[in-house]
Amino acid sequence: MKVIIVNSPKNNISPQKLQILVNRICRYFLAQKIRNKILLTQKKELTLVFLKLSEMKNINRQFRKKNKPTDILSFQSADPNSLGELLLCTDVLKEQAVRHGHPFNDEVTYMLIHGLLHLLGYDHEASPNEEKLMFRLQDKCFNDLLV
Repeated sequence: MKVIIVNSPKNNISPQKLQILVNRICRYFLAQKIRNKILLTQKKELTLVFLKLSEMKNINRQFRKKNKPTDILSFQSADPNSLGELLLCTDVLKEQAVRHGHPFNDEVTYMLIHGLLHLLGYDHEASPNEEKLMFRLQDKCFNDLLV
């Protein structure tokens, strides 16, 4: 899957590493029993957009009615070749990495897994069971990829 990067975070993670990372996550998902994984073979691209705090706050307020920045937002695409768009807030990801005690790249990995699961139809806000399922899949993928 081709990864299109908008506003790549400077000096943090290269476009090449992001491409490799997304491909690793997609290959991992294809080997698992997850919903809508066929989309990973049908769709040809994914867009990653890196935003500043103020930009993410505005978009989060507009689409989720939450007046604060967030780490990642996922949006389906009207383009039949695209899996969708993942909007990531570099500043929030940096704060979370410090809080979780791991490198920035690991936080990006964790949130890309999260965003891709959303694009595949998972929604942790839908129900407690869906939340458990999504986070279990997310944590397993993250742990398996870091080994």
